[in-house]
Parts: sequence; structure tokens; C-alpha cells
Amino acid sequence: MRASGGASPRPAPPKRSATPTTTKLPVPASSSLAMPAPRLAHLRRLLSLHSPPPHPLAPSPARPLRPSFILPRAMAGAAQAGAATGSAEYEEVLGCLASLIKQKVRADTGNRGNQWELMAKYLQILELEEPIARLKVVHVAGTKGKGSTCTFAESILRSCGFRTGLFTSPHLIDVRERFRLDGLDISEEKFIRYFWWCWNKLKVKTGDDIPMPAYFRFLALLAFKIFSDEQQVDVAVLEVGLGGKYDATNVVKAPVVCGISSLGYDHMEILGNSLVEIAGEKAGILKKGVPAYTVPQPEVAMSVLKQRASELGVSIRIVPPLDPRQLEDQPLGLHGEHQYMNAGLAVALANTWLERQGHLDRIHVKDHVSTPNWHLFIFRKRMC
Repeated sequence: MRASGGASPRPAPPKRSATPTTTKLPVPASSSLAMPAPRLAHLRRLLSLHSPPPHPLAPSPARPLRPSFILPRAMAGAAQAGAATGSAEYEEVLGCLASLIKQKVRADTGNRGNQWELMAKYLQILELEEPIARLKVVHVAGTKGKGSTCTFAESILRSCGFRTGLFTSPHLIDVRERFRLDGLDISEEKFIRYFWWCWNKLKVKTGDDIPMPAYFRFLALLAFKIFSDEQQVDVAVLEVGLGGKYDATNVVKAPVVCGISSLGYDHMEILGNSLVEIAGEKAGILKKGVPAYTVPQPEVAMSVLKQRASELGVSIRIVPPLDPRQLEDQPLGLHGEHQYMNAGLAVALANTWLERQGHLDRIHVKDHVSTPNWHLFIFRKRMC
């Protein structure tokens, strides 16, 4: 019998502290990426976007553009395949998920992990330790732009012919947006199937000593199950939910490459009231022997990242923003000047993943070949 949970009201967002005065960041004059110019140029071309053809859900005078999302050409003909049907079973699933949202303040005195050791127990219950170890992960933390960076990196690697899994947060309309397989939101049927698999196993093994995982932890566990079992993805791109050190995605012990996007003041009630504390939490995703990249940061934050990298015996390389002139007059799939910073980081992450996996040959295409599959398709506008 399937266990069901009643929906509880979503907790009110915590009061935000006043935004500190920002400072202008030093930007490297040239790229620190050690890759041949033709390869760098090709990776940059993958970040461009062709104009998509009309789509049934595209904006029109009768249907103005909603700011929450846009559908690209890659979705044409397949947009309805993963559309929610609003089935009774799916509503039951959403109710169970809602029951995992805790109506309480997440932390009172900083980030102490909130029983972080429980994650290891959940992995044992779901038998996910070995499957996670086999995933070829790109792991990204940060305050601003981490979701866009993940989306850019996933699209580059997918355009190179790899099967991709992308886990991001939050969702805008439907929770299935957080789980993308080969660029498409997971179908309702697959989501329901894997949800019950995880939910029922956890319900049997949890109780007073081991409670059910909280909302985001459950979704992260679900992502690991989906990526390792259903699709056998070549690469899993994971966006940290909150912080880094104690984030549910940080159970990955050996990612292929790590990235940290722009840092600032976020979730201060959990991560700390200073950039030093916040940067320390984000630096928690860095691993010994794993290449790491970041973008220009405030000096105090950069010092923390470099110190943590030094302790692990790795170097953290600073990636400059992508130069718009090198995109051959083609726009990025996501709009805004800040996206060039995110795109630059994504290029570094994708290039390093290809290099470490021995797949640099995947981006060597003939000059006369031109196909939409070699261009970036962005599935929704993200607020980063």
C-alpha cells in the first residue's frame, strides 16, 4: 500500500537582511583556461542560440510572454510528452512531497548540518552509494548564477552527444522541472514511478530514530536514483540547493569538476552573516584531487576559496566572463550581461569534464557542418 502524506502549508520566507553595498570585482584581462584557441572558440559557439520557430505555447498578442519560462526549438514536437496530466496519482505524489516541508525555522545559530549524518543512512536505505560513485558529476555552488551555469554546462555537453542529467532548483511551475534528462523535464510517468520507489523504501525504514528526509533532501535522493538507474546518464550536472558543505548534493565524494559562481549574501540565517562564513560554506563542495573553477569574487571571499583549495591540495582557477565578441554576433540563450560570467564558468567546467573523461574529440567538428544540435537551447529564463 502506498503511503500518502497530507499537504502542509509552505513556511513563510525568512526576513531578509539589508543588502550590503556591493563592490566592483577585478576581472582577469584574459582567460586563464589552458585550452587551444580553436577548442575554446568552439565551446563558446555552443553557447549561442538560433531563433526558434513558432511554437504552440509561444507568446502572441492573445497570449503574452510570461516571465517565468520560454520554450525553445528543442522542445518542439516533444513539449507535450512530458506535460503534467494532473492525474490523481500525481496529485497524491505532490501531497506526499508537501508533507516533507517542515514548518519551522531551518536553523537558529548557523549551519550545523541539521543532522547531516542522516544522508548516509538514506543512501544506505536506497542502496545509492555505489550508483552515486559511478556518476560523472559536474557540481556547482554559488549565490548568484549557479543555476544558469549548470544549464549552460549541461547544454554544451549534451550538444557534444552525451546523455545528460540536470538537477536544479527551485522549480517555477512543476516540481519535475528540477529533473531533466537529455534536456527535457522528466515525464510524469517516470517521476511517479521513481518517487514511489524511493518513498516506499524510506517509509519502511524510517521512524523515530531516522525521520523521513526533508523536502530538498528527498528530491536530491530522487535525482540520484533517476540519474543512476533510468537513463544511465553520461554526465550529471548538479546545482547545490543551499550552501555547499551540508547540502544534500554534497554526498558526491568524487565529482569530475567543481565550480563556484558569484558569491554574495544569501540565507544568512543559515550560512552566516559575513562573506567569510558564506564562502566557507560554499567551498565545502571542493574535493581533494578535483579541479575547481570560480569567477571573480570579492577579495575576502576569494581568500577563503583559495585557502580551502590549498588545504585540499588543489588549485582553484579564476575564469573571466565570456567575451561577447567571440560569439560571432550570436546571443547567449539567457539574457543579461551577468550571463557572460556564468557562460565563461560553464565553458571551463564543460572543457575540463571533456578533458578528464577523454572526450575532447567530441567537439572537433568539420567547419562545413552546421546543425542546430550544436547550439545551446535554454529551456526557461532563470532569475539568477
